[in-house]
Amino acid sequence: MVKVRISRTRWSLIILPALMYNIWPLAYWLDPSALKNNYLSVLEVAGRPYSWLFILGDVITSLLVIFMAINLIRIFYDYKNIIFGYVAFGVFTLLEALTQISNKCQKSISACGISPVQIFSVHDLASVGAALGILYGVYMSLRLIKSINLTFYKIARYIFWFWSLSGISLVLSVAFDSATLLSQAMFLIMCGVALVEMPLSVYLIRDAKQAS
Repeated sequence: MVKVRISRTRWSLIILPALMYNIWPLAYWLDPSALKNNYLSVLEVAGRPYSWLFILGDVITSLLVIFMAINLIRIFYDYKNIIFGYVAFGVFTLLEALTQISNKCQKSISACGISPVQIFSVHDLASVGAALGILYGVYMSLRLIKSINLTFYKIARYIFWFWSLSGISLVLSVAFDSATLLSQAMFLIMCGVALVEMPLSVYLIRDAKQAS
């Protein structure tokens, strides 16, 4: 089995974005009233006392991902398909963080999540773009590592399907205004896991090719 060689600094750059993207549990202490409408995105609505903190978390996540992607593409251009999905997530998440979510989200999930104005807003379209980036990056990693490391391939396949199911669950929960907090929390956690899987796949493929 190929051993992945990654420095401590790069491990930090891989793991930190996943952690920063999932700082929402802090809301249970900092802004618990924001979660009463069962929609985590309300944490970033203007006027919430700690909206700046949760927006900053997404911005830092994006910048770390983009920085890591630039370093990866310079060293491992052959794996640009995985890196493209990774950096697409970073760019669209940055756009999502810097565009204001509707104030209607403070009232109810129905008013925020299913109105055409909100669905086609820059913020929501950027969210879709970030999700598609993860979908593409993880899918391409599956194709490339299948013949290299069966164990990691199986793990990545589980990540891909769990992420996909959490995304479908999120869409359905928004459409039916039910269990949205749970489905969104699951989706964000799986996005964090995918953010670790993509760059790890690149290093794994590199080391496998160098060993052959």
